[in-house]
Amino acid sequence: LYPEGRVSEVQRRQMTTAGEANVHALAITGNFDDCQAMVKAMFAHEAFRQRVQLAAVNSINWARILAQIVYFVAAAAALGAPS
Repeated sequence: LYPEGRVSEVQRRQMTTAGEANVHALAITGNFDDCQAMVKAMFAHEAFRQRVQLAAVNSINWARILAQIVYFVAAAAALGAPS
């Protein structure tokens, strides 16, 4: 989700030109806080989340995503996650 008219043209194109069938970028009327509230509501609705296998990435920057993966794996390991 992104607020229509509130992102740069480059950002809009990065979000809307993904060719994968399971990737969707939706422009909404509102601001970034409205987008955040909608995402939180969708994730809070357990039946919906499971039915559509909802997942989200909060960045289109692969370097940032990779760093987040490392962070979460390290945190899980520190908390005793199985190998």
